[in-house]
Amino acid sequence: MNTYHIKVDGLFLVDLSSETIGKAPTGAWYDGGYMVKGVVLSPDEEKAKAIEGNLNLNSYWKKIYDAIRYGDMKFRKIEIVRVENESSKTL
Repeated sequence: MNTYHIKVDGLFLVDLSSETIGKAPTGAWYDGGYMVKGVVLSPDEEKAKAIEGNLNLNSYWKKIYDAIRYGDMKFRKIEIVRVENESSKTL
C-alpha cells in the first residue's frame, strides 16, 4: 500500500485543526452545511501525517480543497510525496 505526505508551501501536513475556518454547503434543500476545518502544518517531516492508501489520500486532499475554497487558506504550491517505506524498498 502506498503511503504519502502532503506538503503545502514546503510545510508538511500534520493534521486537521479543531478550528473552524469556513462553512461548506452540502446541496440539500434545507442545507445546514458542514464546518470546514483548517490544517496544521509543520516544517518537521517527523511530525508529518502518514496518509496510507489512495482513498485516504483523496479524503485528505478534499479537506485541503475545502479549506482553500470555503476557508481562508492560501498557498503557492501543494505537493503529494510518496513515502518510501521499508516494505517497498525490498521489492
